[in-house]
Amino acid sequence: MICVMCARPLTTDFTLAALISRAPLRLPTLCVRCEAQFERIDPASACPGCGRQAHPALCGDCQRWAAQGQSLLQHRALFTYNEPMRQFIQLYKGQGDRRRHTAFQHLMPLARRGWALVPVTSEPHHFAARGFDPVLDLFSHLQLSRWLRKADTPLPQAQKDRAARLATPQSFIATLPARPAPHVLLLDDLYTTGRTLYHAQAALRAAGYGGTITSFSLIR
Repeated sequence: MICVMCARPLTTDFTLAALISRAPLRLPTLCVRCEAQFERIDPASACPGCGRQAHPALCGDCQRWAAQGQSLLQHRALFTYNEPMRQFIQLYKGQGDRRRHTAFQHLMPLARRGWALVPVTSEPHHFAARGFDPVLDLFSHLQLSRWLRKADTPLPQAQKDRAARLATPQSFIATLPARPAPHVLLLDDLYTTGRTLYHAQAALRAAGYGGTITSFSLIR
């Protein structure tokens, strides 16, 4: 196998514990050198509401969400949006290089008993333009519960400033199964203002979901 970023050959040394475990072995698709470019977020010192790096107390953004009556998502993310990650997103989403979707899957073993992993899906015209859904592909190694559908909006989030992002109207509709799991983990690629994920949470509540809702993204 080769690294999906630099195309160098990959070598993997599994521990004895991993080899004798019943859990399936997941081979990394990112070499150590490329992975080292990305800045990990320490969850122990991240904001308890949104996962903002190095902010152990509730940040100002989360205080504002709470003041608006939102139930905080206790969001967690793996990486900060540094320059290498910006380049990765530009290649993956901006230029449509779908091959990169497996780069971080070995770092996201998110499956949990009693949890529904609900992805924040693309708008139909974005899917048509790219030919794939970036969020669905990032988490394609997991069993996903596609309870959310997103309608087309006039302007992509990436082309909006902060104020315009926060003012984005609701565009999600949720459809629940007959017996939904008691816990939902919303999945997205990037958390910026939180507007998209809070709209997703609101859509689930509007559909009658009464369980707990938290969220996760690759980047914060």
